[in-house]
Amino acid sequence: MMETQKRNGMFRTAAIVLFLMLFQQSASGLGRFVADRFTFNAIDGYGLFAWISVHHVVQMLCAIIAIVIIAKVLKLDFGFCLGDRKAGMEHVANFTIAAVVFALIWHLLSNVRMPDYPLNFNNIAGQLGFQLLLSGPSEEILFRALPITLLVYSFGKSKVIRINKWNISLENIIAALLFTFAHVSWSLNPFSVRASWVQLILSMVLGLWYGVAYQKSKSILYPMAMHSIWNVVMVGARYIHLALLS
Repeated sequence: MMETQKRNGMFRTAAIVLFLMLFQQSASGLGRFVADRFTFNAIDGYGLFAWISVHHVVQMLCAIIAIVIIAKVLKLDFGFCLGDRKAGMEHVANFTIAAVVFALIWHLLSNVRMPDYPLNFNNIAGQLGFQLLLSGPSEEILFRALPITLLVYSFGKSKVIRINKWNISLENIIAALLFTFAHVSWSLNPFSVRASWVQLILSMVLGLWYGVAYQKSKSILYPMAMHSIWNVVMVGARYIHLALLS
């Protein structure tokens, strides 16, 4: 009886992971499809922020619709609240310090080439605006709130794994793996797979940190802020580096 329940639980979890992967890829694909229907030359002639903004709005709406339906059917809480503000703000503060330090080291050690677009207000503000307002909310709703909550429901409770001095939940690891997979570019016809190992490692590490903040604070708002802060700091540091070189 116990073996049957365990086997059924594994099948249920595998089905949820497969559903999550397909849903995330489909939401992103729908975002690409909708964004491709528009031309943005009037406001974004270099394709820096308008297309990806529409893409992220669409995939975020897909995730929100799914969450509203699932929350109503399964009575689940996806953390759209302030939660534990002390824990959340501590994670945001510590993460911000780490992001700034990393960005400084990264740009001191890297060679930055001048971009093939003008460094004017429209291009810079457009990119930073996207990173600040859309990157965090869209991706954290789709890749953190949705998968972690569904996986905890599948497990029956959070499954914590102790790695050295760190306590990281199994659902967080799975969500971070799905988030990392989303940063792999692939196609079936013709078959190709393209990925940056640096980006994949960063996606995994950052995804785990966002997930810890989500579960500790019981709110998706703090991972959203952390995600946006990371992107703004990294993009902003690049522009500062370019300004110093010019």
